[in-house]
Amino acid sequence: MLGAAAGVILAIGGMAVAQRYAGGSATVEAPAPPVDEFATVTRVRPVIEQVSTPRKDCEQVSVTKRQRERDGNVGGTVVGAIVGGALGNQVGRGNGRKAATVAGAVAGGVVGHEIDKNHQGGRVTTSTETRCRDVTDVSDKVVGYDVTYSHKGRDYTTRMDQDPGDRIRVENTVQPVRNAY
Repeated sequence: MLGAAAGVILAIGGMAVAQRYAGGSATVEAPAPPVDEFATVTRVRPVIEQVSTPRKDCEQVSVTKRQRERDGNVGGTVVGAIVGGALGNQVGRGNGRKAATVAGAVAGGVVGHEIDKNHQGGRVTTSTETRCRDVTDVSDKVVGYDVTYSHKGRDYTTRMDQDPGDRIRVENTVQPVRNAY
């Protein structure tokens, strides 16, 4: 029985080899390689995205400032008190003169202080300062292209990185047609 099984296997193998070299229908062919074809582009629409870019907008500005007075605006109070005290001393006699001198000094000090507050003293200086503000620039950026093309009577749409122009390459796999004879 072992001999019969080996004979059958050899017969089948021999038939397969014979068919292969004889060009019989049992031959299996590899699929054909892809063939590049071109389709007509019918529409290209850029895909646009808005991009925000923050930045600082700086400018040089001329600034005028008045420096503080050296005595801190106490000069008017002192001068007012002296003048008021001197005028009060001119009025009255005896103890009345002392009271008038004190009252004149107090009143003169108050008046001198008010005058000094309204006085714009100190040296004026001009300097240049840099002033900045945050701004955001918005611009449009093309991030791709939606391409519509026609191939073999049908329309297709795809997104591409670049504008393809008038034609687009499409890959078409052609399968061989064999007769069943």
